[in-house]
Amino acid sequence: MIPKILGLVLVLAITWIWMNRGFFNSMIHMVCTIAAGAIAFAVWEPIAHILLGMTPEKGFLTFLAYIAWGVALLVPFAVSLVALRGLTDLIVKAKIQTMGVVDYIGGGVCGAVSATITVGILFIGYGFMPGAGGVRPLSYSESSNGIGSLQRTGGLWIPAERLTAGIYGQLSKTSLSTAEPLAEWYPDLDLTGYAINISVADGKARPSIDPEDVGILKTYFIGDEDGSTRMPELLVADENPGAFVQPYTDIDGEPVQSGRLFGAVVEFSEGAKETNGQVIIGNGQAALIMRNFEGTKSAHPVALISQARSSDADLYGRFRYDGEDLFIASVGGASKATMGFEFVVPAGYAPIALTIKNTRFVLDDEEPQSYPNPTARFAALNSGGLVGGSKVANLDTSDAETYVSDGPRQRGKTAVNASKSLGFSFEKRQKGGLDVNENNQILRGKQKFLPDDLDARGISKNVVIKEFAVTPDVVIVKVDVSPQSKASLLGRAAQAVDRVLPPQLIDTDGRAYQAVGYIYKDNKFVEISYNPAQSIRGLAQVPTISSSRSDQELTLIFRVSKGVEIKTFAIGSKAILEISPPMLAK
Repeated sequence: MIPKILGLVLVLAITWIWMNRGFFNSMIHMVCTIAAGAIAFAVWEPIAHILLGMTPEKGFLTFLAYIAWGVALLVPFAVSLVALRGLTDLIVKAKIQTMGVVDYIGGGVCGAVSATITVGILFIGYGFMPGAGGVRPLSYSESSNGIGSLQRTGGLWIPAERLTAGIYGQLSKTSLSTAEPLAEWYPDLDLTGYAINISVADGKARPSIDPEDVGILKTYFIGDEDGSTRMPELLVADENPGAFVQPYTDIDGEPVQSGRLFGAVVEFSEGAKETNGQVIIGNGQAALIMRNFEGTKSAHPVALISQARSSDADLYGRFRYDGEDLFIASVGGASKATMGFEFVVPAGYAPIALTIKNTRFVLDDEEPQSYPNPTARFAALNSGGLVGGSKVANLDTSDAETYVSDGPRQRGKTAVNASKSLGFSFEKRQKGGLDVNENNQILRGKQKFLPDDLDARGISKNVVIKEFAVTPDVVIVKVDVSPQSKASLLGRAAQAVDRVLPPQLIDTDGRAYQAVGYIYKDNKFVEISYNPAQSIRGLAQVPTISSSRSDQELTLIFRVSKGVEIKTFAIGSKAILEISPPMLAK
């Protein structure tokens, strides 16, 4: 409510100010405002990508990834407007005097245009900020015809954001036309930021993904090529006769009578994960841009295909967005997550681009696969032919040691151990840079300790930290890579690999799980480093161990999907340790 009141007050106040400044002065400001808006939208995407590229993987400045798109629009607009006004005031010294009525009417009209654009850009940029609320220009359909569908609703009382999007969309195709018009790639610009921020954590989840952390594996259509298939035939919940038909309305709240379903299978790497180590997607965070002879429009997904069970890497399910605030998460601890998005494409439209959390992919590379009906799609899904993530190929096992997982312990320790326990404990007040949950389990962070501080015996359990936090579908697996271990980084196989390659566990299905932390010990300090959302991308990121020292211990921490069988510890594609028999993660 407060942002809506603020928007109304700003429009009226700016209009009033320039109405009283006179027609000529108001007209000059209007021209400067229009030009500043054009400049801001022209540099918006490049500056946002620059800011995202500058964002560090950890530390205070990581918040840039959450505000980059809003800042990249608002700051250039403000700077351009101030610069243009200053320049015109220097050039135009004298002001034209007009009659009082003309002055007020002309000043008011020009002031209203300036106010609309200024407030419109302000609230378009605000929509990209984490937790943006109080405006919500789109929401879930309240009609039984489209439960779970996002559609245009609400917004500012004076729809400055929608008018501004329309003005610059039209200018991008006419007097300010470019090869990449704003209207084509952002047909619903006023809604884009707000849609992305309909997410878990009350809109404070990751709003952007680096293009390097997501890629399209394949695309497909369901239905007749001419778009004549009726929507009730396409939006069935399963392949059984008389199956439930999912209700759907488009972004304008209108039902779609006929068309096709378009699917895109996408692979996410660890950089796309939330802080808890999962990829989590709401239907507002993905959009399909479609074109017909009149122009473009956007659509949000009706369903998401994702791994159904952590223990089965090839078992995928189709989950419908048929209710409010449905957020679908990846399962297990694999380094990469594969998901399939499905969209309704009305008759006469053709997909041209897919956007996921502000990353856009142009769909012009290959011909989509075609399924005549949902039954054929479900058959492909059930057989594993529709969705399939990447697996480790060409694994070199020539120099690998063999570790007997059910054999006797080696010097009281095992090389590979499934346990969320740290192996020691400390008081909560010593946690330093570690984030912990209400159960005193480590969520993420990094901290060093003195060896003598790691003894919480005799201290209340309510203030003792002794294990990592994990979700129910994940198991913590620790690999001892110390000098004396069979999995040592000083062994022949490990010494032969490049330190820029990532350490990883590989299950019997060929899926990789990269290390997300480590525990290092020597006679001077103990260090814990753990971040489920950021894997160790190379051995250069872990402490160095030396064959000349006997006091060093290094354990790598992995998050593994519960129920899978771990077969190999490798660095890149070089196997260091073969586990026999494969160890069940439970």
